[in-house]
Amino acid sequence: MTKTPQQFVYLLIHTWAPVIDKQNWAMQKAYMSVLNDEIERLTPKQFAQIFPVTKEYKGRKYGNKDYYTVTDWISENIGWNKKIPNGIEFLMEYLNRDVQFATVQVMHILDTFHQRQTGQDMLTAFFEPQGIHIRHINSDLGEGGNGNEG
Repeated sequence: MTKTPQQFVYLLIHTWAPVIDKQNWAMQKAYMSVLNDEIERLTPKQFAQIFPVTKEYKGRKYGNKDYYTVTDWISENIGWNKKIPNGIEFLMEYLNRDVQFATVQVMHILDTFHQRQTGQDMLTAFFEPQGIHIRHINSDLGEGGNGNEG
């Protein structure tokens, strides 16, 4: 049975996002690409039917994302009935627990891709040109380390 774009996006976010980090590198890259392409087949209205914007309302008061900032961003940048032009950007601007988890997974894949291409993670690449040194802690305590190495 063929899935609709909405059903496919639901599966990609709700079912695949929790396990994508356990897949091989080729599968992770494919996941990110397919997720982006499938989201771009939807309008924000269709996307919100499967993943409603979280009903949090005090974001502007505290400088956080909330229902109003998300819906305003969609209205100003896309429109509710036009196709989503950039799936990954849309995920980053959206407010929904499942979507945010998938976004973190995508960011991890992007960081891994960047690290494979340049030899350094995105955080280090962002801060070093600004003269800010990032200290990495060895979390696996490998090679006899105590976890405090830089």
